[in-house]
Amino acid sequence: MGKKKKDKFDGVPIREQFKPIFRERFLEMLENNESEYEKLLDYLVMPQKKSFRINTIKDRTTDEIFENLKNKNLKLTPVSWSKNAYFVEYDKNDETCRSDLGNLVEHFLGEIYVQEATSMTPPELLEIPDKIDDDFMVLDMCSAPGSKTTQIGMMMKNKGVLVANELDYKRLGPLKINLERSGLSNVVIINNDGCMINGEEKFDRICLDAPCSGSGVIRKSPKTIKTYNPKKLKMIQNIQLKLLDRASELLKTGGIMTYSTCSMDPEENELCIQKFMEKHPEMELVKAELPSLILNNKLKSFQGVDILPEITEKTIRIWPQDNDTNGFYAAKFVKKNIEG
Repeated sequence: MGKKKKDKFDGVPIREQFKPIFRERFLEMLENNESEYEKLLDYLVMPQKKSFRINTIKDRTTDEIFENLKNKNLKLTPVSWSKNAYFVEYDKNDETCRSDLGNLVEHFLGEIYVQEATSMTPPELLEIPDKIDDDFMVLDMCSAPGSKTTQIGMMMKNKGVLVANELDYKRLGPLKINLERSGLSNVVIINNDGCMINGEEKFDRICLDAPCSGSGVIRKSPKTIKTYNPKKLKMIQNIQLKLLDRASELLKTGGIMTYSTCSMDPEENELCIQKFMEKHPEMELVKAELPSLILNNKLKSFQGVDILPEITEKTIRIWPQDNDTNGFYAAKFVKKNIEG
């Protein structure tokens, strides 16, 4: 066997691995506020904070599951913007304190779903009704591994039809396992390019968590620091716009669509939404609101391009340093009738 190629970052502290282009771009996003940028780095080099949500369609009540978890010495604090969701606070000075969510029997039984807290935001914005008809249809356009799919299915209480689409067939296995463990029976899995899904005005709700650069999940995947390359953002944005175009066609008039990424780069977020809105006057951007979510450092412009005030004010940009989470972005649309 040949020798493993030495990584030039071996032995280099994570904080010093950020590329100059990262500093340049993110300083601009933060209006050249050095202390805010340093605070961002402080959070990006921290391990991702663990969180989960309780599955409300299981036999045991949410109160029973919650009390059982507390009795196992998990220190839990609510995720304010998502129902029945909790952060796990690890106390290294308490030898009995647990944070190994994946080892819990509740995880294997599907009573809890381990999910990063920002990932819970799009389903919360979809306004799934408490009571839905059998013909109520929801599309999760890029669904694997199923975090948002299982959350939406839970909100639908196994009623109506939830279509879970995934392009990569290799990811269908984990998606299927997560759906089964969550006890969902109203889900249809399809293996398709989201841009090629057939039909017109089929769905009452669409969740588009688009493929992205992943610059918001450095806490989860530190290797993203090394692979960060803004030159790829134009190509990624083109894919995102094609998915948005198709989603707008598939959404019923009066229906709600969410767009989200786990990126902090404007090209995939505000600037992508701005291009989409220029082409689709029928898609009305509505204010995305979630309780107690701290939203500082909203973007008004980037690299000489002004961002519409409507986008700045109505969409959600989550910075890691504000909520002790990953970085995330979400927008919410309603399709209106513009005929006549």
